[in-house]
Amino acid sequence: MKDLPQPSRKRLLTLATLLSSQPTEKQRITSAEIAVLTGWGEATVRRDIWFLELKAGKSNGYEIKVLKEKIKEKLGLVKNGGARHNCCIVGLGSLGQALLENPVFTGETFSIAAGFDSNQNRVELIKSRVPLFPTLDLEKIIRQKQIEFALLAVDDSMAQKMTDRLISYGIKGLVNYTNVILTVPKNYPLQNASPTHTLTNLLK
Repeated sequence: MKDLPQPSRKRLLTLATLLSSQPTEKQRITSAEIAVLTGWGEATVRRDIWFLELKAGKSNGYEIKVLKEKIKEKLGLVKNGGARHNCCIVGLGSLGQALLENPVFTGETFSIAAGFDSNQNRVELIKSRVPLFPTLDLEKIIRQKQIEFALLAVDDSMAQKMTDRLISYGIKGLVNYTNVILTVPKNYPLQNASPTHTLTNLLK
């Protein structure tokens, strides 16, 4: 399959979300309709879909079900056999606890398999459907539950140390909710989701 540039990857991820919100009776969608809904140019839409190796007639557009499946396949959102990607939350303060209950993790792509915190009392007191563990058990649980990705919500002072541990235990990618600029290996998948960083990006 064709290599996918990062800007196209981000747009296709947005498109997958948009397609999931379409009325159930709507079966097809055109590049012109997608352009109107997203604000992207039609040429951009068609180029992104070209990476999926999916053909469509100019007049009747794309079958929504097939388009969604192709996007998920290209982005690696669906594993072989339809299994979800296991994730963990590290740091169970107010933000970490909120992430535990995020409905995105009850969908078909990602699943929160564990939560971790260095405070044993906090681990014991929090009521959650997700199994919770002390960070002392990080390596064992990550390998046992085949956890691929981590959401980092620890105190800033612990962020780099915890990042180093997670990478050494085989975590394939991180979402960083701390305010720390993390040092990771070259080309390591890292997304910064700190509200401070995100809001700063809005400034012009």
